[in-house]
Amino acid sequence: MIDFQAITDDFAASEAKRAKEVQGHIHRLKAALIAPLLGGAIARVVVRFDGCGDSGAVDECLFFDAGGQPVSYPEMMIGLAGEGGEISLAAALEKLTYLALECHHPGWEVDDGACGELVIDVATPSFVLDCQLRYTDDHSTDL
Repeated sequence: MIDFQAITDDFAASEAKRAKEVQGHIHRLKAALIAPLLGGAIARVVVRFDGCGDSGAVDECLFFDAGGQPVSYPEMMIGLAGEGGEISLAAALEKLTYLALECHHPGWEVDDGACGELVIDVATPSFVLDCQLRYTDDHSTDL
């Protein structure tokens, strides 16, 4: 006989463990990004994403100086404490975006999907995930 409660409990436990791991990765990435961005004279970062139909991706990363002027993409490596080694700035921003979406908007890439931005205000520092969910709505009216 299948013990559905045990299956449900196991799933809930594994999801809770994964959520804790994701939060840890997000925390480490956020901490690792700020100093190199400040050192590169980057005041604001905008990471744009879009997804639908079971697929989604980070579309672009934009960088701005303290005056709000766009600056070129800085080539730099980011050291990750406790994870051994370095990753590129591009990889760190993509990973942070995907993990934040997984944590706060799971399924953002499914069906009609979602789009939005992860905005990093480096000086504050603050990280704001703006996710616009899309959906299909159907109405039938008898006339």
